[in-house]
Amino acid sequence: MNITVISVPISSPAQPLTLYEVLGAINTTGTTFKATSIDNPAVLYYDLEDKDGYSSITFPLYDNLSIPNGKLNYTTILWGDYIGWGSKKYFVIEHNATNWIIAEKLVDEKTKDYHLIFNNQTLTLPGGWGINAKEIDPDNNTVWLSMTKNDEIIYNATVNESNNFAYKVNLGAPDKTEILNLTVEMVSVFEGSSNYKFIKINNIDLMSTDTLEIKNNDINLYDGYVIKTSTNQISMLNDINILLLRGNVKNIISDLFSVRVNEAGDMAGLVKIITEPGIYEIVGATNASTGTMLMAMSADNPAVLYYDLEDKVGYESIRLPLYSNLFVPVGEMNYTTIPWEQNIAWGGSKYAVVYSTSSEWIITKKLVDEDQDDDYLLRVGETLVLTGGWSITAVEIDVDGEEAWMSISKDGEEVDNEVVTEGGYFIYETDLGGPQESEVMNFTVETVFAGMNTNLVKFSNIDLISTDVLNLNNNDATLYDGYIVKTYPGRLSVINDVDIGLSKDNVTNIIGNLFAVKVNEAGNLCALVKEVEVEEYVSPIKYILKDGTIFEGDGYQINNYFVEVSDIILFSGDLMLDVTIYQLNSDGSYDELTTSTTLVEDKRRVKYQNGLIEIIVQEKDLTSQYTIVDITASRFTVEYKKYVTGGVSNAQYYTPDHSPYSYTMTLLQGWNLVSTPIIPDYPDVDTIFGSNEDVLIPVYTWSTTNKQYYEVSEIELGKGYWVLALNDTQVIFSGTPYFG
Repeated sequence: MNITVISVPISSPAQPLTLYEVLGAINTTGTTFKATSIDNPAVLYYDLEDKDGYSSITFPLYDNLSIPNGKLNYTTILWGDYIGWGSKKYFVIEHNATNWIIAEKLVDEKTKDYHLIFNNQTLTLPGGWGINAKEIDPDNNTVWLSMTKNDEIIYNATVNESNNFAYKVNLGAPDKTEILNLTVEMVSVFEGSSNYKFIKINNIDLMSTDTLEIKNNDINLYDGYVIKTSTNQISMLNDINILLLRGNVKNIISDLFSVRVNEAGDMAGLVKIITEPGIYEIVGATNASTGTMLMAMSADNPAVLYYDLEDKVGYESIRLPLYSNLFVPVGEMNYTTIPWEQNIAWGGSKYAVVYSTSSEWIITKKLVDEDQDDDYLLRVGETLVLTGGWSITAVEIDVDGEEAWMSISKDGEEVDNEVVTEGGYFIYETDLGGPQESEVMNFTVETVFAGMNTNLVKFSNIDLISTDVLNLNNNDATLYDGYIVKTYPGRLSVINDVDIGLSKDNVTNIIGNLFAVKVNEAGNLCALVKEVEVEEYVSPIKYILKDGTIFEGDGYQINNYFVEVSDIILFSGDLMLDVTIYQLNSDGSYDELTTSTTLVEDKRRVKYQNGLIEIIVQEKDLTSQYTIVDITASRFTVEYKKYVTGGVSNAQYYTPDHSPYSYTMTLLQGWNLVSTPIIPDYPDVDTIFGSNEDVLIPVYTWSTTNKQYYEVSEIELGKGYWVLALNDTQVIFSGTPYFG
């Protein structure tokens, strides 16, 4: 299967970041939006195995982007003991015409889904649940199992081989409800130099104990919506007007669904927001509606085929039959894609057309496709890293001349540099096989800024294509083994020239790994699927201290973490840096944390990591008295930062409790002369301004004695400061009023 890897920065755990957005359905029918489980399984629950899932959502899309009272309808229908709820499967604990109790299905495995657990090892399950094999007895074919929730033991039982382990609780039904059931298939031991006892379990069935109580005419469960129930279905209607957001995402029915509207406000899409790293299978089109034929088009299946909601373009289609023998005969699979302007979709991604004739096409993948709202700021010498090994560097910036000398590199090697005036374009072209050179990179230099110590450039609208091209020639049977390429003046097609063998309960790649088809266990349903691996970006999201000088014995506090330069050692003629990272405690004590140290080009890199938390100290320079370091932090919100003389023993525990008084400082784009009328609770410049991306640190003040500007580390009452804002913004901080 073709795996799409998405790498993105991670923010504070308290504020989940959208890592990936699945576009599941759009309003191709005009002003009415409608999605159903069977047609849009990427965003509404549908079970390929059992062919179950009966949900639908409809609402109008008017010019004013308002959904009138009662015009949004979400309906989901019962099957057996289950019901779809949003994009997930729920177990129905109890229901009648006016009252339902449901709970999310967390694990729903089959017999073939097995796990090996060694003695005293825990199998981690969703929702904080776990299964621990406390004691395995192969001689008697038994195991003592413990069920845990958030590492606390909930239930114990001794289970014989081939028997089930089950646990029931009271969830509101007359009888207790089974929330866990699994089979201990085998109790055994690995023979060898070391004998490892293990069990093999399968068929895990687990549901949440967090229930959802649904009552007819209830208006409190979801604010702004009224619930309607019957014996076999649940519906929800909006009882207030819903205003969608142009160019943005709006959650509806709390966060059960999300709707994205394009900038023009004339098209909406039901999207699924992914906030956790992991591997996700996105299910697109199925043959459930058409019978034996799987048919998919971009506009109907934007989850797996390329479709641009903004420009309303993307013209891919794929067709293949599902026969009982699971063979697709020669010539019966057809993939076709049609270009627009100088672009074309290929395998669910956007490509640029370098060159095309009736018999030959050259296309290449679009790596970056931004607009003017996507802007960046670089100081002189700083570099923006792009995908595909590309980067942009600000070499020099001339504010008086209103121009910037920009350089671009590929895999660390410079490929072009230009001096660009404000409002001008940086354009890099090269030979990609067409009749003339192709534009590979283009971006706009918007403006240049004068900083106190260095100048800055703001640029936007980056457009970048890959230099690795795909050559498509008519009747080519070698590009994709088993397939023949057909080229035309206005489209590209690929047809199978051998039989394609699909497999029950398996995924088969087609056209190389351009697409993937999944067939259920019964062999009577297939779907176009895409696997997306969403990764967290391991590089820190921001500098806490860049090129900062810390003297021996001093340190730097970040919330209640403390980075101390404990010692600078002279060893065999070389200086060695000793950095210690501590955790500050509320009682005034502190604990040394476990760190790892590596050498990067003979410079020490000290790293502390614990789950989501990561702090890295990178040595830049070292003298016998001080070091210059970069300190970076990721995956937590930095609220407080301060240089501390004398090391960790002089650090004070930070508490987020602020005084009831606050001050809102309004900043306009450019330089602002400001002061504070209150005494800040935390006067550190980084604490006050560091979390605002529109404010550029450092902050300066004017020395009337020396007649020059200098950087400040803290904001004081009664003094004036120069603050540079990239855009109009506000900064809010708490403090104590000054009464004279």
